Amino acid sequence: MRTPALEHGSMPRQAVDRLPLPSLGARSRSGIGLAVRLLDPKEVLALPFLVLVAVLAVSRPAAVTHPDARAALALTAALPAVWWGMAVRLPGWHGPRPHWCRRVRDLIAVTSCLAVYPSLRWAVPLVHPGHCDHALAAVDRWLFADRDPVPLLDHFAHPVTTAVLALAYSCEWVPLLALGGLLCARRRDREWSDLLLGLVIVQCLGYVGYFAVPAVGPWYGLADRFTVPLGDFLGIRGYYLAHSTHVDAFPSLHVATIVLMSLFAWRDCRTLFWLTSPLLVVIPASTLYLRWHYVTDLVTGAAVALIARLAAPAANRVWEAARRAVAVPGPAVP
Repeated sequence: MRTPALEHGSMPRQAVDRLPLPSLGARSRSGIGLAVRLLDPKEVLALPFLVLVAVLAVSRPAAVTHPDARAALALTAALPAVWWGMAVRLPGWHGPRPHWCRRVRDLIAVTSCLAVYPSLRWAVPLVHPGHCDHALAAVDRWLFADRDPVPLLDHFAHPVTTAVLALAYSCEWVPLLALGGLLCARRRDREWSDLLLGLVIVQCLGYVGYFAVPAVGPWYGLADRFTVPLGDFLGIRGYYLAHSTHVDAFPSLHVATIVLMSLFAWRDCRTLFWLTSPLLVVIPASTLYLRWHYVTDLVTGAAVALIARLAAPAANRVWEAARRAVAVPGPAVP
């Protein structure tokens, strides 16, 4: 049965305590207790970036000019509204059941986090103007005995090579979707939650990197060092250039995503790991060949994936323990 607050489509603070959750002690009335009861780690991680983008958009609306950025901004506004509407209307929204509620919440959280990405095109320059390509190129030269490693790949430049590697580059999400779909179909809820939280951690760490060290990539930072055109008869490279945020080199989220997926596939579906393992080599190679990333970006992206793989299961366990703790009835507070 719905509470009166739910019937009228609003949720005042006192109505939160009447949601159909387990018995709640006084300590759960704190802000942290409410966050643990009503949110999950994916939502908590995505929320600061959604708020930051919203504040910047309200304060500097003239900066939002690119069509991708406008569409993303509309999506980042719509998804929290959908979340709130579902929370008000569905008594089971904040619990583990019904099963479909949990899935919808997970997808809203992940999509909200991903929707922040196109807004970086205008948001990052407001926070950190300029580019740091020179610094990343300098680190690469330090690693490779004072030589720029990415231009060395000009020896392999050929239109067919470009087409093959561009196709591989665009397959970043295919293994992740395959693993996620498999876990969802088999109702392996814990593994599903770990995978999605790992993805959100990767994205959020990537966003931190983009705000802290905005960089375009070697195609811009080392433009005068390349001597051979890559070609692009499939148009894939041109598509990515047109939709680039121009701040998303460090770290490489392509590398972080494929490494994260492989780490979870090794745990959850060894067959899928072996089927997709060639992409562990091809996608990082494509990011260098296509001049999107410095070697430093790849190393950092792999490190981000390892952090997310280790942190996601631990964070889920801690969050579930905290949720159970705040649900235990406590002594009344006078």
